[in-house]
Formats: sequence, C-alpha cells, structure tokens
Amino acid sequence: MDFWSRLIGGAGVGGLSKQANTNNPQQRLAHFKKVYEDLQHTWQKHDLPSTDPIVDENARRCLQRMTELLQKESQAPAPHLCLSFVNTAQVYLTISRVAWSSQNDGLIHEALKLFGVLIDSEGEDFLQDNAFASALLALVSRLASPGTLLMGPEIEGEMLELLFGIAAQIRLQPDILPVWFTSRTDEDVRARDGAVALDITFSSDKEHFPLFYLLLNYVHYEGRVGDFARTGLLYVIASATHSEELERWIVESDLATLLASGLGALYSQLSRKLEISFAKEEMPAILALSDPSEDQFPDDTVQASSQDFQAHLGTFLSYLAFWQDILEYCASTEVKQTLLDHFQFLFLQQLLYPSLLESSDADGGSSVAALTYLRCILESIDHPELIHLILQYLLALPEQHLEPPSQSSPLTLARRRKSFNLATNLAKDDEKPSPALFNLVDLILTSLHSKSYQTIAATLRLLSVILRKQHNYAVSTLIKVKPLGANDNQRTIGAHNKEIEILLSLAEELASDDDLERSYNTHLHDNRNILENHPCSANLIALPGSPLQSDTLLAPQGGPREVTMHTIAPEDPLLGSLVSFMGSFFANSVDVNLTLTQSIVGLASCGYTRLEGWLLMDPSKYQYLVEDVAELDEELNRDPDPPSNMAVDVKNPDVAQLNALRLARREPTWVAESASPVFVALESLVRKVDAYRREVQGFDTFLAERRHMFRVGEEFDDALLNVPALVRRSEDSKSSSPSRARNIPQMGPISERLLSEKNSGSVSGSSSPRGRQHNIPSTPTLVGRLSHLHITPPPSPSRGTSRAYSPSPLRRDSLSSTPPKISSMGPSDVLHRKVEVVKRRAATRPEEPPSSGGSSVRSDSVGPEAQEVEEVSLSHLLTNVIILQEFILELAALVQVRASLFGDVRYL
Repeated sequence: MDFWSRLIGGAGVGGLSKQANTNNPQQRLAHFKKVYEDLQHTWQKHDLPSTDPIVDENARRCLQRMTELLQKESQAPAPHLCLSFVNTAQVYLTISRVAWSSQNDGLIHEALKLFGVLIDSEGEDFLQDNAFASALLALVSRLASPGTLLMGPEIEGEMLELLFGIAAQIRLQPDILPVWFTSRTDEDVRARDGAVALDITFSSDKEHFPLFYLLLNYVHYEGRVGDFARTGLLYVIASATHSEELERWIVESDLATLLASGLGALYSQLSRKLEISFAKEEMPAILALSDPSEDQFPDDTVQASSQDFQAHLGTFLSYLAFWQDILEYCASTEVKQTLLDHFQFLFLQQLLYPSLLESSDADGGSSVAALTYLRCILESIDHPELIHLILQYLLALPEQHLEPPSQSSPLTLARRRKSFNLATNLAKDDEKPSPALFNLVDLILTSLHSKSYQTIAATLRLLSVILRKQHNYAVSTLIKVKPLGANDNQRTIGAHNKEIEILLSLAEELASDDDLERSYNTHLHDNRNILENHPCSANLIALPGSPLQSDTLLAPQGGPREVTMHTIAPEDPLLGSLVSFMGSFFANSVDVNLTLTQSIVGLASCGYTRLEGWLLMDPSKYQYLVEDVAELDEELNRDPDPPSNMAVDVKNPDVAQLNALRLARREPTWVAESASPVFVALESLVRKVDAYRREVQGFDTFLAERRHMFRVGEEFDDALLNVPALVRRSEDSKSSSPSRARNIPQMGPISERLLSEKNSGSVSGSSSPRGRQHNIPSTPTLVGRLSHLHITPPPSPSRGTSRAYSPSPLRRDSLSSTPPKISSMGPSDVLHRKVEVVKRRAATRPEEPPSSGGSSVRSDSVGPEAQEVEEVSLSHLLTNVIILQEFILELAALVQVRASLFGDVRYL
C-alpha cells in the first residue's frame, strides 16, 4: 500500500508541477525552448521527408506542443516571453522549412495552426516583420504551387483562412501593407511615370504582391475555401484607397483579365440547351393539373431541375455576385473602370451577346438557355454601374463619355491605354455582329413569336424582370411610349369606380365564390408592396423636399434619360404581342399564362405609366347617358347643355368646385369600339367561358372544386411554415363557413359590396399577404400565389355553399345551391375530356405593328369562322380559368392601389 500511495502521490505532484510550469512565464519559456530544440534536432538529424513515420509523428507533436504553449501564453497576462523568443530567434523560419520539407499533412496542419496563433497574437506585431512574411509566403506558395499533391480540402481551407486573416489585418492596419506588398523605389516610380506619359508599357510581377495572387487563384472555389479567398481579395482591393502605388499595381495587373476570363469560363460550362422542368416530387400542382408541354427537345438537352445544372448555375451566379461585391467595396474609380472595361470586352462582347445572337429554336433549347441565363444575371445583380453596362450594351444605347479628354492623371491614361489595347486586340479577330444591328429588343420581340411555349415563357420571364427591376431602361426601347403632361389623360373618379366595378363583375362571372373578397383584399396588400418598391416610385411617393425626391434615383449617371409621365402607344409591338397571347389564353401553357400576366402587371406598375388608353378607357372617349346629363343639369339648376359646354359659377369658388366634383362623379358608358385592348381581351375570354359552361355539364362544379383545391393546398403549405397563420385562417374559415353563412342576410355581388360607398381614396385593409412569405420571390401576386403550390391531398367533398349566384340564366341552369359531392379531381375520363379552344395565331413579323386606334385591337379578335382551334383537356381549361380570374382581381387591385398611391384619379 505504501508503494501505491507514493506512486499515486508522486503522479499528482508531477501533474501539479507540470501545470505550474506552463503558468509561470519563465518555466513556460524554458519548456518552449526545450520543445523547439527537440524539433530542430529531429529536423537536422533526419532527412525530411522521412520514411520512418515515428520521426514525422515526433516533429508533429513538437509543433502541437509549441502551439499549445503559445495559446496559453496569449491568454495569460504579460510578459509573453515565448512570443518574444519566437520573434527574436525567428522560429517561424524553421517551422516553415520543417513543414514543407516533411510533406506530411499532420505537420503542415500544425504549422499553419501555429502561424495562425502568431498572426492573432498581440504585442510582437509579426505582420510587420519582413522575415515572418517571407517565411509564411514561402510555405503557402509551395503548398499552392501546381502539381502539389499535399493540398487536401482541409489543408486548403486552413491555408485560405490564414491568408484571409492577413488580408483582414491589412484592411484594418494599412501601415503594414508595405511588408506584404513590395513597393518600387522612387527611381522606379519616376521611370514608370515617364513610361506612362510616353509609351505606357505595362508590367506587373507576381513577386511584388504574392498574397494577392494566392487569393486570386482560389476565388472560383466553392465552400469555405472560395469564401475566404473572395472576401480576402475584397479586403485587399479596398486597401488600394490608402496606397496610390497599390492602386497603380492593381490597374496594371492582370486582375481584371483573370476575373473576366474566369466568369466567361463558368458561363461556358453552362449547358447550351436547356429545358425548364421540375422533378416529379417538386412539380407545382398548377402545372401537374394542366396539359404537358408539347415542345420537343434533343436528347442532349439538360433538364433545369438536374442537380449538376443547378450546381453549375449556382457557381456562376456566386462568381457574378463576387464581381458585384468588388465594384461595391472598391473606392478606386480607376480600378472599377478597369474591371468594367474587361467585363464588357471579355464577357459581354465575346460570350454573352454571341450566345444570345446564336440562340435558336431550331437546335432545340438554345433560346430557352440563353434567355434564362440573361434573366438570372439581371435578377441577381443590383450594382447600378454593372446593370447599366449590361443593358446599355445589349440595348445599343448611346454611350456617354463623362471623362474629360484633357487633364487626366497618368494612372487614368494608363487605364485607358490598357483598355484600348484590349479592344484593339479583340478587334483583330473576325468581325462579329454588334447590338447596333440586332439588340435585346429585337431578340425579345422575335422570341415572342416562337412556336415553342418554353421559349415564349422564358422570354416573358426576362421581360418581367426588366420591367420590375430596370423599368427606366425599358421605356422608349422595349416599350414605345407617348409623352403626357402632368394632368393629361387622367380619368375621373366616376370612371374609376365604373372600371373597378366592371373588373370585379368579370371576375365574379367566371366563378362566384365566397373567397373572392378575401382574395381581392390579398391582392390589394400585395400590389401596394409592389408599387411602393418599384424603382420609379421613389419620387412619386416621397415627401416634398425629402432626400428621396431626386431625379438621380430614376437615372444613374450616364444611364438612360429621366422617366417622365407617359402612356403606352397604341402601335407598341410589345403590347400587341401580349394582347395577342391573351386571345389564346385557354390554349396557352400554364407557365406562359403566369408569365404573361406577370408581364402585364409589370407594364402597369410604373407610376409614370398612365393606364388610360391601353389598359383602361381613354378619357377622351367618355360618353354619358342622356338621363345622367339631365339629372345633373337639374341639380345645377341650369339649362340642359352638353357636358363639355357646361359653365361653372366662377364668382363663387365653392359652388364652382362643387359643380366640378359632381361632374367628375358621373359614371360614363362605353361602346365596344372605345374599350382598351386589354379590356377587349378580358371581355372576350369571359364570354368564351360562358360558352364552355354551356358545353360542359357541371362546368361550374368542376371549377369550384379546382379553386377550392388550390386554396386548400395554399393553406396547407402555409401551415407547414407558419402555424399561427393557420390558426388565423381557421378562424376566418369558421366565420365564413356555410353554417354561419345561412344565418346572415343574402349578400350581393362582390362589386356591389366593395364599391357600395364609391370611395377610392383609401385601400381597404387586408390580412397577411399569401404568397409573400416563406422566401417566395417578390413577384406579382398571381405568380406568387399559384406557381409555388404543390400537390396536396384532395379536399373534403362535402364542401357546400349557401351563396346565391348572380341571376344569369347560364348560372341558373348549371348550378344548384349545393353542388354534388365529387372528388376534387373528378372522374378521370371527364377531366381528360378534350375541349376546343382558340389556338394561338401564326407568328407575325414584329416589325409589322398593328394599326393605331382601338379598332386595331378589335381586329385581333376575329370572328369564330376565321379562328383556328385546338383541343385541350378540361383539366387544363379549368386551371387557366382560375389563372384568368386571379389576374382580373389582380388588375382591379392594382388600379385601386394606384389611385390612392399615385393620384391617378381626378376628382374635379
């Protein structure tokens, strides 16, 4: 027992003594020196790399113990004797040589970890030591050299994390930059200035700034390696504002060439043929309940839902985001302009524009790919200079040279000469077409007349992105506009109420449902968000005199002209194409109709675009009933005269204002020839649904069940992500359930309930906007509410209704107060039944716009004997009718919100 007591006691005393040694600065230093001597002995006695694994393990343990001692000392109070010894004895030189010569992963890992401790330490300023910088860069350069087999993912991550730490310190302490960036002598600088002034030759050696190129070599990597490299390079470029020599070096380096070439290489890896598709388990219900696309694609076409394609696209977009970050964080004008020049010459001119120009439906899918990639590019970037460069080139907008031709600095001259040399070298190649001959407008108009529904949908998606995010570039390029004055072509409050009533009546004619009012309120809320966030709305909704009320918000420097009040010209070919697609709405694929409605909402979302004439009726064509004129004359106690000749009492301003208010409240009447193109198309579609209702027995029952299934699916998706929202909706559904509906008086149509007070001055409150939550893109409501829904279990078949339908004889014949209990999908043979619908007309040349005036739109809706028809399934037709109804509600909400937000309505 005495032996075991002494042994255990001795072990305890030894453990306490060892801990005391590490806590005492002098004893810790002695321990550190002993471990360092063991490391030197191992390195000098044995040739590294050694064939004996015990030698490598002993060296690794020495490095590990040294790191532990330095970490404990960094946490202890001063003095830090071990750190001072490392600095004076230049221990890091030995560590760098041992780590590289060993070629052992474990040794390299411990060496990088020790260097990281030295960088993070305080007091010795290792980052200001030239010898420390040389030792670290020598090790990292050898590890990163081509052909090195030692670089595993973990080693790469640790190495880039180390370089990132150095770049972060350079950003915080600009005075340590000369240690890592070798400046030229004064004689070299003067010689360079003379060369720039005379011949402007360029040379940028990697030896001047090896840290820069080490980071640059890994910016295209994914994961933590790429994140460390990109962020570290951003910090280094941001430091150029503190060093004119570094700014000159970056301009003259091949940074811009490598970045632009890397972006082009990633773009070239994307598939040239693409088919927009969904995996079976991810397909939205709205697509699953419609006819599949009939477009034929070659066998080598890539599916957009494939993981490999998504990975390649994500890598390209992340690299593009890195470009945007550089331009955002770089304060040097010359560095930014150098990057932009190379982006245009090496990416836009050499890759992006040729891919758009060479795209075609003939080879199957290349048009879809090129249009989709351009949409992703425009949707992912927000930097104004980068967006301006892309759209200015693709739209062939005139360039504006803002730099003065004289009194330029040598650095500016060097940058211009470098860009000129690059453009000259590229011009030596075979001449290629430029956007001056075929630009983005021509591509969009041509693609809209494609025979492929996927190409049309991809074009409309691109169009909606431009209209939503860069509307000022679309005015006078994509859209032919007619300038207006501030008060020109403004509708009256009476006309506004009448048009809202007509839109709501059209929606209710399609399918009367208790949920329409809630759906309309949701559209009101969503459209308010859309209009408030529109890029052209800043001046219109800003308070007078506020900083937001500035013309520069509408057009960046060197960008397109300022947007002023306008309306879309009747002969606009883009509007004509969209209205033409509405004529074949029920034959279109579902994705085409979703993007079509999204594009029309995008046209109407700009506060500077008046809706009168193309979406709403032109005020110059208002007509009033004789009874309304006589009644108003009786109120004004005046002789009956035409409304345009009515005089007002100028002697009494109050009476004159009251008379003008009464005039503005009159509701005009319309004739078919005076209706807007969009109204004509909507009215025609509603009349066609009436015909389908007569043709298909139980049509309204199937339609009600289809709408109910979409609503249940939407609530189910919301419930998975937001439990409180489900509770609120369950309370709403209880309040509107059939049992409670029977206890309340019979309600009139939605148009009568919502417009009973004839007040457009405010937007009615709404519940939380469905389709605006859970990372759904901020796209117009119809797409957001329908396109993300997935297939859900069928709803209960016991859904009844006590709502009285409108007294239309069609409704009376086809609906009873309680629909029969059927499955939401219905019998498969019924839903797969073929129905004849109007086919999309043959493609017309986009350069042949329709004739002006309302009659040109009427010509699009030719008689039934001249229309071509095709067959679609009843399920496809039902889905498109639901989309049409939601679109009409969305238009009504958009018109209502614009009236209150932008003051579109005239009250006097």
